[in-house]
Amino acid sequence: MKNIELKNIIAVNGKSYLVSTISMRIRHRFFEKDDNLLIYETMVFEIKNNKISYCKPLHNERYATADEATAEHDAIVRDPSRLFLNQKYKVD
Repeated sequence: MKNIELKNIIAVNGKSYLVSTISMRIRHRFFEKDDNLLIYETMVFEIKNNKISYCKPLHNERYATADEATAEHDAIVRDPSRLFLNQKYKVD
């Protein structure tokens, strides 16, 4: 299991967004010994007036492997418009 922390600022149509991919330990099953379970999560937040809107992520996806999470993070950074194509949020 690999720890990752990727952060990038992207721009789409004059708006800025933070793309954040991290590894995180979770424990969903209380009675089983899985406190070493590591998952990966990519989230995208809008930046308004130099403040990140953490309470309203525009995208949230979890992955089982660091390679999968890193690939998705890189794909969003390379082509941000693909992120918003099928989202309920519209980018003006």
